[in-house]
Amino acid sequence: MNYRVDGPTDHAGGGPFAADTDGEMAVADGAAEATPVEKESETTLRARLSPFSGQTAGSDTVQITVYVVTGYHGKLRVPESFCRECHLFTRRAQQAIQQVDGDVSLSVRSWWTHLPWALRHGGYHPPVMVVGGRRLCQGHDVPTTEAVVEAIERAQN
Repeated sequence: MNYRVDGPTDHAGGGPFAADTDGEMAVADGAAEATPVEKESETTLRARLSPFSGQTAGSDTVQITVYVVTGYHGKLRVPESFCRECHLFTRRAQQAIQQVDGDVSLSVRSWWTHLPWALRHGGYHPPVMVVGGRRLCQGHDVPTTEAVVEAIERAQN
């Protein structure tokens, strides 16, 4: 399994979550203990702002794109309470990637600056998850990990 994340990642390389300003990381879900840096209930997303930045996936790589409205969008920080589903969408995508064999790339993008791309896939209500070029879900319809795994397998075939 090859797992790439497009965008800023945590120190372990496990996902698009932001480091605190002190350089320490908050502990993700399922960790044994929390660090004093963790000020919120969840770690904070960091979304890509530029529509033309990031790596291009290979032809055999399945691309998962999650368009979010919370987290850091450049210097602007939108709190998680604005949209809790954004974090759930990203976590479900990461969990599904860990269960699938093959090349899968996860990209977390700002819905605010990538609106035309989200609309192209029918994603008018954030957050939006696109797997292999097809919209899987959007809005309050949080996917299960199994649904994301099935969508990845469909995109691989």
